[in-house]
Amino acid sequence: MSKIKSYWLGLSIGSKMRVFVILLLLVIISAAGFNFYTLQFSAGDVSQILNEISRCESAQDAMQSEEEAFRTYVRTPSGDTLKTLNEAVSHCRSTILLLPYNYEEIGAERYARTWRVRNAYQRYAAQRDLIRDKVLTYTSTNNIATALEEDKATLDLLYEVYDMQSYLTGYLSTVSQLTVENASDLYDAKYPMLQSIPYFQVIVSIALIIMALSFVSLFTGTIVTPVQKLAAASRSISQGHLEEGDVSVDNKDELGELVDSFNRMKHATRRNIQTLEENQRLADQLHKEAIERAETEKRLETARMDLLQSQIKPHFLFNTLNSISGMAEIEEAEVTESMIRSLSHIFRYNLHTTDQFVSLSQELEVSRDYLYLQKMRFGYRVEYELIPEPGSREADEIADIQVPVFLLQPLVENAVIHGIAKKEQGGKITICSEKTKEALRIRVTDTGVGMDPQTLEGLINKLKGAPSDVHVGIGIGNLYQRLRTLYGEDSLTIRSTAGEGTQ
Repeated sequence: MSKIKSYWLGLSIGSKMRVFVILLLLVIISAAGFNFYTLQFSAGDVSQILNEISRCESAQDAMQSEEEAFRTYVRTPSGDTLKTLNEAVSHCRSTILLLPYNYEEIGAERYARTWRVRNAYQRYAAQRDLIRDKVLTYTSTNNIATALEEDKATLDLLYEVYDMQSYLTGYLSTVSQLTVENASDLYDAKYPMLQSIPYFQVIVSIALIIMALSFVSLFTGTIVTPVQKLAAASRSISQGHLEEGDVSVDNKDELGELVDSFNRMKHATRRNIQTLEENQRLADQLHKEAIERAETEKRLETARMDLLQSQIKPHFLFNTLNSISGMAEIEEAEVTESMIRSLSHIFRYNLHTTDQFVSLSQELEVSRDYLYLQKMRFGYRVEYELIPEPGSREADEIADIQVPVFLLQPLVENAVIHGIAKKEQGGKITICSEKTKEALRIRVTDTGVGMDPQTLEGLINKLKGAPSDVHVGIGIGNLYQRLRTLYGEDSLTIRSTAGEGTQ
């Protein structure tokens, strides 16, 4: 027994799992095989007997059906009664042929009775067919009975057929009775064994359960228990109890190696903790200094962004006031009132917005006011469109997304002044906002004069701080700096084609 235990402890976990699964499968297969054997023993012969009885009864019923169909046909021959008779004959013949006819299985007496039924049915079938065919020749007469009385030979043959039908019915009844008697004898012979089957099942089930529990206990003791010990030791270490004794197991497999490594790791951890505690004080000091430095840099960056933002406001307001002044000279008060209302919205937004971030809907509203003022200035030369349209379901879905304050105004102003205004026939400005899985994408597109590749390249280099002869306005320059600080280098892209426009 000790050798078996030693061999088991030396097996790898994979081998233990395979042995355990094989043993359980053997237990399950044994239980299934025993149950199958008992089921076959108790139900196999019974099923066969019931099937034989059913065949005998079917033959009796078929014979009675054929007898009734034959008598009906003789009394009232017609196409329908002939069809019914032929169907009954076919069914009766097939049921008689299906009667049990194996001498070794049914015994001498049943075999002899069945043989007589088969032979008698063949003789009966020949005479029945003669009567059936003879009756067909009487269908032209009005009285079949009179025709039969005149044909005495046929009448005698008919009564002989009736007698054979009664004979066959009686013999089939005898075969059925013998089949039932054989079934009763077989059941009486097997009844003592059938009574003992439940006791055998209980005994075998108990034995198999004991075997399964033994396998589970063996598996638990060599795999589950070491894991539980490791888990308990890990919880103890997590609570800071490194002074407890080592985990001890008898395994020589992977779990044994794991336990040894765990014990060594615990000792190494205990030695390292002292060093970590000594270094903790220095690490805390360095962390504190890093936090203070980060907060200082954040305050400096916030101040720098506020400065960049404040540079936009007077530049924008100055251009807007010029537009309203020029329009007031040539328009009545109604248009001027609308322009002043739009300008007041922009003033209010500019003067009262102190947050660095506002909702997208606020930015779009201010941009729409600005574009309205520019349309009043340039007339038909300036057209604009917001996608999605304000107030639509798509616009409401992205309305509350937070964006940097004064994000769109520099782009819209640049599109009007440097794109549309310089084009004699004017153009259209489109602001398209789209939310993707990664980010919010906003495209400001104009159909103005655009830029050639050299100018575009110079503009991009200027924004990135590289030397360039291209002039960059305050608004675009400050916006690029803000977006780069908040979102990185690729947060603002510019595309343009000379004569077609800029995006």
